[in-house]
Amino acid sequence: MSEGTLAAAMRARGGVFIGEGGSVTAAHFGDAAEEYAAMRGTAAVVELPWIERLRATGSDRVGFLQGMLSNDVAKLVPGTGCPALLLNEQGRAVGDLVVLAGEGVIVLDGVGATSTVRAALERFMVADDVELVPATATSVLAVLGPQASDVLARLDLPAPAAPYAHAPAAIPDDVLHVVRVPAPGTGGFVCRVPTAAAATWWERSIAAGARAAGSEAFEVLRIESGVPRHGRDVFSDTLALEAPYAHAISFRKGCYLGQEVMERITARGNVNRKLVGVELESGAVAEPGVRLFAADRDVGWITSAARSWRLGRTVGLAYVRRDYGEPGAVLALGAAGGPGATVRALPALDANPAGDAG
Repeated sequence: MSEGTLAAAMRARGGVFIGEGGSVTAAHFGDAAEEYAAMRGTAAVVELPWIERLRATGSDRVGFLQGMLSNDVAKLVPGTGCPALLLNEQGRAVGDLVVLAGEGVIVLDGVGATSTVRAALERFMVADDVELVPATATSVLAVLGPQASDVLARLDLPAPAAPYAHAPAAIPDDVLHVVRVPAPGTGGFVCRVPTAAAATWWERSIAAGARAAGSEAFEVLRIESGVPRHGRDVFSDTLALEAPYAHAISFRKGCYLGQEVMERITARGNVNRKLVGVELESGAVAEPGVRLFAADRDVGWITSAARSWRLGRTVGLAYVRRDYGEPGAVLALGAAGGPGATVRALPALDANPAGDAG
């Protein structure tokens, strides 16, 4: 993002900027709580600069990606998509992706799509007719909330209904592209806008009824919704089945990279730890990396945490050993005897199991 374009427009509306995933974006526009309320109750527009796009072309693109990714890419037709993982040979998550089928192209959207994911895929390209190319310069702006469709209608844009449906179906590389996403919260639309038009489009979305929102509000909604973020909650040493990725895995499609490990773990019936939601006792705060204890035993750690305005307390995502990760279990934060951290099954935080404490 360069000054004079989208950043300048955001600053003019009071945007306060922070570093985010290797980029700089607005953290808030003066009232993150109200921005969050718009994502929950009406509509908000937020920049997601960490979502990269990789374009796969060539006659072997479908077969190659079908053998590399965890979901059934071969069943997709132009205008449809699905979530999928790129694993390594040990079943660990290299990339958490949204796969979209176009005319003569498949695109991969996600953290590290043009860097770590591309490098991992190219290791296995030998005689395949596949070319992997980063998308041209675009800004990624999401319109989220129960009224997101109304905002797109006022902008005269299509609002695909099915999860991961997208338009235009052909996925041209130089025009605005809209993808329906089911989460966080009630979901909405991720819009990839040519960089030169991003500031104008952002202003128009606000005029159409979306509230300008920053990454702080988005992060709270993401955690409450139990949506892991690669590089923050999931890493290259994370087994795919440790995180809530069932929707991104097909157990019927046949062989793909890491599939044997996935089948072996599934047959065994469990993994040693799972990513769960945690709700801290009133007044407690936590940073990523803080350990969780059951009596004097270290049983896990926080990966993401933020104060929930809706619950009136800090919520987070955490890896917890399976013997201590049942919903309702109360762990100690930081040390034995520390503040309580109650385990919640994902996405129970979104369902507000404890009632509205705010």
